[in-house]
Amino acid sequence: MTREKVGRRAAMAFIAFHAVAITLWVIPFNDTLTALVRRYVGPYFSLLGLHQEWSLFAPDPIATNSYVDAEVLLRNGEMRVWNLPKLEGLGFQERYSKARYRKFTNWLYRDSYSYAWPDAARYIARQFKSSPVRPLTVSLVRHWARIPAIDAGDDTPPEWHRSVFFVYQIPEVDLE
Repeated sequence: MTREKVGRRAAMAFIAFHAVAITLWVIPFNDTLTALVRRYVGPYFSLLGLHQEWSLFAPDPIATNSYVDAEVLLRNGEMRVWNLPKLEGLGFQERYSKARYRKFTNWLYRDSYSYAWPDAARYIARQFKSSPVRPLTVSLVRHWARIPAIDAGDDTPPEWHRSVFFVYQIPEVDLE
């Protein structure tokens, strides 16, 4: 078999694998085959940014609005809030290019992703690198409010809650 034929077959197998895996991944059923695909292909999809949840659709749509920001304590005692971009305040083009931040903040606060907390805090601390006063700590904070049911007939604005889920003491080496 020639190199060209091997290359074509490998490319076809790769495309077929992706077509089947993506199809099984996005089917909103919880049967055994889909669960198997999600268990074995899930880490690969997450790594490539192909991970998809059905949380926007029935029967169990998202019931909260939430976002994550950071409280940065400077060495002089001043507290600054650092925000990730919020899509509702951006134009179409900018919103399209920054939509990944919404996904990032939707999973960041979860305990299963705690491995990312120190890196997120370091990234935020480095945003203050050129500040005349160095940051001392970064606290990652989740804000959330329940979304009232459509048929509730209640026009009262939802109550927002906040929870600090990680505090990072910034070593000087992180700012170099």
